[in-house]
Amino acid sequence: MKSAIIVAGGTSSRFEQNKLFAPLFDKTLIEATVDAFIDVADEVVLVVNAKDMMQMTLLFANSKIKLTTGGHTRTQSVLNGLKAISDNSTLVAIHDGARPYASKTLVEHCFDTAEQFGSAIPVLKAVDTIYLQEGEKAKFVDRNKICRVQTPQTFDTAKIKHAYQNRDDAKSYTDDSQVYLETFGSLHFVEGENNNIKITYPSDLFSQSVGNGFDVHQLVENRKLVLCGVEIPHNLGLLGHSDADVATHAIMDAVLSSIGERDIGVHFPDNDDNYKGISSITLLQKVNEIVKSKNAKIQSISCVIMAQAPKLANYIPQMCANIATVLNLPINRVNISATTTEHLGIIGEQKGIAAQAVCLTQM
Repeated sequence: MKSAIIVAGGTSSRFEQNKLFAPLFDKTLIEATVDAFIDVADEVVLVVNAKDMMQMTLLFANSKIKLTTGGHTRTQSVLNGLKAISDNSTLVAIHDGARPYASKTLVEHCFDTAEQFGSAIPVLKAVDTIYLQEGEKAKFVDRNKICRVQTPQTFDTAKIKHAYQNRDDAKSYTDDSQVYLETFGSLHFVEGENNNIKITYPSDLFSQSVGNGFDVHQLVENRKLVLCGVEIPHNLGLLGHSDADVATHAIMDAVLSSIGERDIGVHFPDNDDNYKGISSITLLQKVNEIVKSKNAKIQSISCVIMAQAPKLANYIPQMCANIATVLNLPINRVNISATTTEHLGIIGEQKGIAAQAVCLTQM
């Protein structure tokens, strides 16, 4: 039987509020943390601060989560969790309540590894230069011998219970691997995840938002055809107040949608002469400034251009480069593709060109 203990008994003293109830995606931080375990473990025990018990009870009223009260220290909270799990438990994953980004894949891997080796401790190799600092003195430490430890730390249930029973009460343990190592002398490490951070400060907390954008413009004579800032030779061009760059317009609306802003018709109205004939790439730069003003960061862009003619394949690399440059994105975070509508509708009849875009933004 697989058990999970999520330790959430802290006071969030460095977060300015109770971080466990901070909004993350479409739920609270603690709900996001629990999500990684709910379908993997047979039981989940949530160890909470007594002051939070009522709110936690309401939050998880319709779930299989078992609640128990934490202690004055993390060690005592884990002990309370170990007492609350089923007597039939064979494996137990112990996880920080403030690590909401751990994946189900990591949880499953830790259970599988602990079943084979008795323990599974997720770690990341140190990538920075490391010094041991003592006042003004410093001693270089070989980073190849250093690793950063994460949770869920997963164990053979009987072994971790035995280790906790044999612990030294005079010592202060910062995690469960220390307790296990002291008794059994070795640990089995698995590769952790870079985004599996422990939320400590408000700046650690981020969420991601998806925005969609769509636009269509009429094809007419005596107009340039511009898509994502690239002028494309064609006998017809797109009609519009600006340069009518339909693909960039869709991208702008997707970006604005992802940060909860109104569309480009509100920000850059077509009855404002300031925008008459303006490059849509210039408008995209303005949209990116709005993103920055909200302390958000665009993560990726995907755009599909729907045009019966002309063929766009040869121009797409430059389109991607233009968008990536304006939004300060790596080129592999911008994907633009083109399709026809097999001669169906206004696109197929070459009366217009449409574009649809999706933007992923870190808030």
